[in-house]
Amino acid sequence: MAHVGSAERKKRLHGCIIREGGRRVTRLDVMTDIETLGTNSDSTIIQISAMAFDIKDGNTYFSFNQIADIEKNEKELKVTGGTIKWWLKTDKELFAQLINSGESSSEDVLRNFHEWLCDLVDGGADLYLWGNGILFDNKMIQHQFERLGLTYPINYRNDRDVRTIVELAADKLGVSEGELKEHYDDESLVHHNAFDDVRYQIRILIGCYKILMGEVTDG
Repeated sequence: MAHVGSAERKKRLHGCIIREGGRRVTRLDVMTDIETLGTNSDSTIIQISAMAFDIKDGNTYFSFNQIADIEKNEKELKVTGGTIKWWLKTDKELFAQLINSGESSSEDVLRNFHEWLCDLVDGGADLYLWGNGILFDNKMIQHQFERLGLTYPINYRNDRDVRTIVELAADKLGVSEGELKEHYDDESLVHHNAFDDVRYQIRILIGCYKILMGEVTDG
């Protein structure tokens, strides 16, 4: 994936600010997903992915995707046995690919992601950070930022949860969450690759948003 520097990213951000009826809109939603070696807040992160998007029309603007080389980590690995067993049962080929394709330490991946988020904030955007369960992705990112002495750049009111909007949309349609998720499934995406999970989560989020806004009635 091509790397966009801070200055260029800010320039492009100003160019994508939406105008509605002459009013400048600076809200920017960001979907994030992480892959880890454990389920605790201090568990080692092996991949962070994110994408900025417009919740109303689904347009995407900027993306972040970095995989860690855990051999370069500054701190000892934090692993939970159940997570390793889950990886081996779920997709050991993808797990091996992630473990062997990183370039920077987990700490540097976190620092780079923090810089990416701060560039969006500095570009004038009011960021809303979405996770598929904010007590996992968002909480772990915040905890590990703070361990590195980095401020969490998301306002306390702006953490958002994909699971909640999926539940509400499914309830409005009178279908199960599983049925709704299946409707938006994309076989070209690799489950548990964080970058593909981000793309899928944006896809279902936009669909659920339209359902809740009454723009569609059948998913």
